[in-house]
Amino acid sequence: MPIAIGHLASQHSAMQRQTHSKKNTLQHAIGPFLILAQFFGVLPISGVWPNSPVEKVRFRWLSPSFFVSCIILGFAIMDCGLSSKIVFEHGLKIYTIGSLSFSVICIAGFGVFLSLSFRWPHLIRQTARCELVFLQPGYDCRYGRQFGRRVRLWGVCLLVAALCEHSTYVGSAIYSNYQQIHECKLDVDFWLNYFQRERQELFSVFHFSLVQALFIEWTTLAMTFVWNFVDIFLILISRSLQLRAQQMHWRIRQHAGQRMSNEFWEQLRYDLLDFSDLLKLYDKELSGLVILACAHNMYFVCVQVYHSFKTRGSYMDELYFWFSLFYVITRICNMMFAASAIPQEAKEISYTLFEIPTEYWCLELKRIHEIMLTNSFALSGKGYFLLTRRLIFAMAATLMAYELVLINQMNGSEVQLSICSRGAGSSKSIFYS
Repeated sequence: MPIAIGHLASQHSAMQRQTHSKKNTLQHAIGPFLILAQFFGVLPISGVWPNSPVEKVRFRWLSPSFFVSCIILGFAIMDCGLSSKIVFEHGLKIYTIGSLSFSVICIAGFGVFLSLSFRWPHLIRQTARCELVFLQPGYDCRYGRQFGRRVRLWGVCLLVAALCEHSTYVGSAIYSNYQQIHECKLDVDFWLNYFQRERQELFSVFHFSLVQALFIEWTTLAMTFVWNFVDIFLILISRSLQLRAQQMHWRIRQHAGQRMSNEFWEQLRYDLLDFSDLLKLYDKELSGLVILACAHNMYFVCVQVYHSFKTRGSYMDELYFWFSLFYVITRICNMMFAASAIPQEAKEISYTLFEIPTEYWCLELKRIHEIMLTNSFALSGKGYFLLTRRLIFAMAATLMAYELVLINQMNGSEVQLSICSRGAGSSKSIFYS
């Protein structure tokens, strides 16, 4: 009887480990976010449910998610064309290119994600193959056991922050619309004036109707989602790779003070090479997203810094402006720190290798050390730059120089504008100016 009980206990323990292993994979961790993304036409892939095996992940041309993606992308292209018309009519100015620049960023975002959709099935399968290494008992540590929970927590926090930012924008727009109608004594419908203020380029061509308004609101929300999801997706992938690197570091540190066999270090070298190959694959496939994220975040922060010298109107406009600026700076810092944490963890592994006593070194350990020295272990923007901590300071220095130039050029140029100065159908929002 004791033997039977012990056998059942071992079986129960094995089943628990298998359950935890399924939950601590990238497919399971980011599955809910990919399902939400498909509702807004981003990453139209089938088989991304958390419990689905990676073998079922497919890109299908004839699928509802791809159809939704085409509709929203077509709408963004149309919006870009109509926004260009406004720029041609009123000239290329900082307050006329808001909608145009937003449309261009969203088109680029949808395009890059659509391109990634073709290669995502191969990418997630390679990830699952590499993850088999880190699901072994030898890598069982808190980083591995909490992998799925940590990645999902990051995703939920980022999406909630994005929702709060968008809510402040909508609240600001609704309050400004109410203020304009009452202070300027306009005899117009509230929602008609609201949509005409926020989407001038669209309602200058189309007649207002409830169905069109709901469709435009959904597509606008989808464009806002992809604007946020570029950074969120990079953060989730970077945090998952960081956790795998921390698992690798944990195992090396556990045996740093012991004399291990050459075979042990040989197997660990193979594991390290698998992780390095996976990171290179992600670097190749995500480099377009990296460039887009850095470019549009820098542009948005520069525009916001410019608007900081201008009067914004009501307290709701002020609240939205500063919250939006704080949110975008926090988001880009999160993305940069998440990506730079991978090479930083690789440096920590190198430091741990140096702590191993000389008499414990062997041929395979030397090879591991050479791998750590010759590989960058970092994501990049098409090889033009690496996402490291040094880049964070370089971008911050560029923004500081830009701000100093603005302070010098815009001294005394601030003008108080009445909410009625631009009449019905005007907007003071950042993107839809």
